[in-house]
Amino acid sequence: MARRIEGVSDQLLRCAREEFMEMGFQEASLRVIAAKAGTSTGSIYTRYGDKDGLFRALTEEAVEGLIESFESAQSAFDNRLAEAKGDALDYASEQVAEMVNYFYDHLDAFRLLARCSDTDHFDRMMDRLIDIDVKYTSRFLQCTGREALAAGQTGELMLHILSSAYYSGLFETIRHGLSREDAIAYARRLRRFFRMGWADLLGMEKG
Repeated sequence: MARRIEGVSDQLLRCAREEFMEMGFQEASLRVIAAKAGTSTGSIYTRYGDKDGLFRALTEEAVEGLIESFESAQSAFDNRLAEAKGDALDYASEQVAEMVNYFYDHLDAFRLLARCSDTDHFDRMMDRLIDIDVKYTSRFLQCTGREALAAGQTGELMLHILSSAYYSGLFETIRHGLSREDAIAYARRLRRFFRMGWADLLGMEKG
C-alpha cells in the first residue's frame, strides 16, 4: 500500500471544497483538485475512490449527524403518552432554531449540498428527512385520533408535500447566504406560517 503523506488529505479536501463550490459537482475536475493540492489524482482514488466519494467525505458526517439528531427529536416526542402530545405544534417550532444552528455549525458541508444542484446528494438527504417527518407525523395523527387523517385530508402524499416544502424552505437560508442570526429569524417566520396551516388542517387550536 502506498504511503500516505501527512497533510495531503486535508489539502485535498480544502481544494475539493473550493472546486465543487466554483464548478459544481459534474464540472469539478479531479485533476485540478489534485494539482492545487500538490498531489496526484491517484491520491484521490486511493483515499476516496472517486469523485462521489470525495464529495461524500466533505458532506457525509454532517448529513448523518443531522439525520440522527432529527430522528432522535422526533422519536422523543413520539415516545410521549398520547395525552402529553397536545403541544405538538409548539414542540416542532422549538426544534427549528436547533436545526438551523446545526446547519450553520456545519456550514461548509451544507453549503456544498445546497448549492451543488447537479448532484443528487442533496435530494437523498432531503428524502431521508422527509421520510422521517412523514413517519412520525403519521404516527402522531394515528395515536391522537386526529379527524384529518380519517377524513383523508392529510394522507401520505399531503404529508410529503408539506414536509418537502418546509424543509426545502429552510435550506434557502443557505442558498441565499444568510447569516446565522438572519437564518434563524427567517426559519422562525417560516415555521409560524406552517404552524397556522397545520393548526387549521388538524383542527388544533391556533396560537
